[in-house]
Amino acid sequence: MSARRISVIAPCFRDWGRAAELVRALIAQSVTDFEILLVNNAPDDPPPADFPADPRLTILTEPAPGSYAARNRGAGVAQGHYLAFTDSDCLPEADWLAAFLECAAHHEGLISGQVRMFSTERAMNRLNWAESYDYFFGINQEIYARDGVAATASLFLPRALFQAAGGFDASLKSGGDVEFCQRAARHHAGPGPALIHCPQAVLRHPLRSDLPGLLSKARRVAGGRAQRDRWPVLRIVLAPPLVRLRILMEKPNPGGTARLKALVLIFRIKALEIAETLSVLLLRRAPRR
Repeated sequence: MSARRISVIAPCFRDWGRAAELVRALIAQSVTDFEILLVNNAPDDPPPADFPADPRLTILTEPAPGSYAARNRGAGVAQGHYLAFTDSDCLPEADWLAAFLECAAHHEGLISGQVRMFSTERAMNRLNWAESYDYFFGINQEIYARDGVAATASLFLPRALFQAAGGFDASLKSGGDVEFCQRAARHHAGPGPALIHCPQAVLRHPLRSDLPGLLSKARRVAGGRAQRDRWPVLRIVLAPPLVRLRILMEKPNPGGTARLKALVLIFRIKALEIAETLSVLLLRRAPRR
């Protein structure tokens, strides 16, 4: 494949149905000078025969478990000047890449895009328990940007900066995007902050609708953070959830009882995070995938 201006990289773990929708959304982008590197993180689960085809699409395989290993695999063969990271369950709007390029014209560093959460099952004013919590706390790129970090659901940067930072830490099962952004910031040589937020680069991300899946994610994130930060993380984990309470009050309510449901789950998930953190630190149990 010839060199492209942008390499879009997305891991896929047994998620071919939603990955197909991602590829279709990328094919419909208003810019065309890019390649798509979709990294299959389950070698025993090949893509279906009717998976979308495009000359710019390459499907790679990464046997090492974890989305960060998969992203590194894609970045290792990328040809683009820029890397655009996303996930298999995301749906970029048509001008997603064009907006990133516009922001990159004035900033040669890390750029986060806007992530809009949506329900695949019901109206936004009728969200269930899991969706309510995920709406308020799932992915808040504009808030993350204040701390100089971003979620890999929508992250754009020069390939040279990614290489200088050494890529993602593939040993982490969660929190690797935060760790990478902090490390990459030390290699940013330009003026101003290492990371800026580009609100016009919009993609949509589905809300988690099943409560067990939401709790599983909370365990995974807590375990990954404990593995990454070790004992100092207790200062954060044991602290009152003041930041989440502030976000809950500041973020617009989608309607119905979403805010009340999210409030109740704040404390249930806080207890779960404490238990998972202590399990990793005290019992030395491996973080969940």
